[in-house]
Amino acid sequence: MKKSILALTITLVCTAVVAVFSGTGYAAITGSCSSCHTMHNSQDGGAMAKDGSGNPLTTPYAHLTMSTCIGCHFSASESIPAPKIDGRYNVDSTAGGTFKDTGGAEGEVVASDSGVHNVDIALSAAIGEDDIFDSVIPGLASGTGMNNGKGSIDPNDLTCAGANGCHGDANVDGNDAGIRGFHHGAKSGWRYLQIADDGDAVLGNGAADWELAISNGGGGEHNVYSSDPSAGINKLCANCHPNFHGAGNTQDDGGNWIRHPTDNTIPATWEPTVDYRDNPFAFAEIGSMNTTDDYTVTNAQVACISCHRAHGSPYDDILRWNYAAQDAGSDTAYGCLGCHTDQRGS
Repeated sequence: MKKSILALTITLVCTAVVAVFSGTGYAAITGSCSSCHTMHNSQDGGAMAKDGSGNPLTTPYAHLTMSTCIGCHFSASESIPAPKIDGRYNVDSTAGGTFKDTGGAEGEVVASDSGVHNVDIALSAAIGEDDIFDSVIPGLASGTGMNNGKGSIDPNDLTCAGANGCHGDANVDGNDAGIRGFHHGAKSGWRYLQIADDGDAVLGNGAADWELAISNGGGGEHNVYSSDPSAGINKLCANCHPNFHGAGNTQDDGGNWIRHPTDNTIPATWEPTVDYRDNPFAFAEIGSMNTTDDYTVTNAQVACISCHRAHGSPYDDILRWNYAAQDAGSDTAYGCLGCHTDQRGS
C-alpha cells in the first residue's frame, strides 16, 4: 500500500556541538548558526535547504532550517554529532535501535511495522522502502488518540514530535511546532521527551554517546532510566500505550499479573543480569546515579525499555531480542531469562 511521503521538520543538530546534561537531561546546541540555519534559503543564487538525499530545495523549511531530521540523523558521524537513527542494529546503532537495519545484511531495511515505530513514512522513503503497512496502536485506550487523546488514533499519523509523536511538546499540534525550542534549551526534557498530561519533562540521565558503545557490545557510558510514576520512561510510553501501564491494567482483582508489569520492583530474591544493552532497568531515585558507574540491581524496576527499543529492531514488537528463542531451562542470561533467573538451567 503506497502512502504519500510526509516531510519531517525537526530542527537540526547538524554540525553543531551537542552538550548533554544530566538531571532532566536536556541538550542545548552550541556552534555555528549557519551549520543549521539559512536566512533566506539563498546563497550565490542557489538554494541552501536540502532534502534527505542532499538535493537543493527551493521551498524553505520552518524555523529557517537547512534540512529535516533525516538530513542530520541519517548522516550522524564524528563531524555530525547527533543520535544515529539509521545504523546497523547492534553494530553502529544507539539506544533507541534503528529505523533502518534489521540485523542482517548492511543496509537491509525494516520491512514491517512490527519491528519499527513507523514515523511519518518519510523515514521509509529515505531508506528506500515505502511499502510499510500500519494496523493499530497496541495498548491504546479504545476511541482515544495518541498522547492521551491529544493526537490521532491512526498509526499512519505518527510523527517524531508534537501531538502525534514522542519527542517535544505533545500539547502542540504538528511535528515541527512540537519540537520548537527544545534543541536550544528553551524547553527541557531528557532526549526532548515530555509527559503528555502536564508537559513535565521526562526524567533521565543520558549517555553522552546515546549508548553507541553499549549498544554495539562494548563498554562505555549507559543511560539511567527513571521509573518515577509521574515523569519516568514508562509514563512516557503510556502516553500512547496506556493499557499496558498501571496496576489497574496489568493486574486482576486477585493481584495476579495479566499483563507484564512496569514500575514494579524486581524481587530481592532474584539475581537479574546487569546488561545495559539487552536488559536495562529503571529506578525510582536516579539523582545520585551517573552514566559512568556500574549500577547494582538493588531496587531495580521493570521498564518498557527493559524489553523494547524506542525506534526499531530486527525483532517483532520492537523487542531487544528474539522472544521466540527464549527457552526455559537454558543457560541464556539475557531477555526474559535475564530477569527470570529461576527459569534458567542449573
